[in-house]
Amino acid sequence: MATGHIPEATVARLPVYLRSLTELAAAGDATTSSDVLAERAGVNPAKVRKDLSYLGTHGTRGVGYDVRHLTFEVSRALGVANTWPVVVCGL
Repeated sequence: MATGHIPEATVARLPVYLRSLTELAAAGDATTSSDVLAERAGVNPAKVRKDLSYLGTHGTRGVGYDVRHLTFEVSRALGVANTWPVVVCGL
């Protein structure tokens, strides 16, 4: 994380943003705006921008956010960007 502590309320919204970003990527969208993410998450655009600022991610005014990069940043913040080797043992 770029700025250290991320508030719990923001962490709770990150999976919603990630799901929206995944859907946008599947639809072929290369960029998105805080307005689109806000509508999908049920919050206002200022809240989206504030939440994403905790990740150190900044969109470009008039262009928005790169969907692929933002997906990576949100995944990384949630700890789901890495694959972890796992062994399951049992009888």
